[in-house]
Amino acid sequence: MRSKLIWSVMVAVAVVPAFGDPVVNLNTASSYGLLGGTISNTGTSLVQGNVGVGSASGTISGFYPTGTVVSGSVIAPGSAGSNNAYADFLSAFTAAQNLTFTQTFGDLTTSTTFVGNNVYESTVIDVSTASGIALTFDAQNNPNEVFVIRTQGAFTENGALTFTLENQAQANHIFWIIGTNATINVGGSGPITFDGSILAGNAFTMSAAAGGSGVLAGTIDGCVFAENANTLAGTTDVSGCSGSGTASTIPEPRSSGLASLALVLGILAWRRLRVSI
Repeated sequence: MRSKLIWSVMVAVAVVPAFGDPVVNLNTASSYGLLGGTISNTGTSLVQGNVGVGSASGTISGFYPTGTVVSGSVIAPGSAGSNNAYADFLSAFTAAQNLTFTQTFGDLTTSTTFVGNNVYESTVIDVSTASGIALTFDAQNNPNEVFVIRTQGAFTENGALTFTLENQAQANHIFWIIGTNATINVGGSGPITFDGSILAGNAFTMSAAAGGSGVLAGTIDGCVFAENANTLAGTTDVSGCSGSGTASTIPEPRSSGLASLALVLGILAWRRLRVSI
């Protein structure tokens, strides 16, 4: 009888499901491509999703006829929808900042690999990149794995980076949580591609490509939110959140971690059964 009880307990422990809640839940902000205290565009940018600011005093410039919004609208400042979306962005940003980091990274001047279902914290205050380096995102054959890349201060991209999404990694599951200012300096290396959504604690600036505001500076495969100024200083395509606010999960324990947990709980259960029998 005791052996059957022990076996039942061990089976029940072995099938304990993985757990997790949303790590970057954008809520209503997920329908926006651009959010900020102010929005400015000086080129023929293309934005998927709504464009909005967080208060009636915020300003939006450079759309219709220059910039174009697809699958969304430029929301009038002071509208309840954009106010709520902006508040949801701030909530998601704060929650992401408060997550316990599981990995670290330094200045991105050498090629770096990020593994899914991890929260990466920068070991330097302000992070800058070197042109031409490769950033690899490995989802370990799980398209739902999430990457949170968090800087304490500013983030500056200097020239084009090479993004590689492997083992089913998805751009809409990459979140760049920038403590202060996020800047992409295109220079002569445009057009560039940047994978992931950018949530900046102060400002975002996309520079113009060589040749001026009519030249494609690059594509951001995600949404771009900034607490204050959000500026597209060149022609930029912003693909939007693509449902990223609903698919994100807190990094789950690896299978080895779950196996260890099952073993410990099984031993504890076995000991309690020995005492009671």
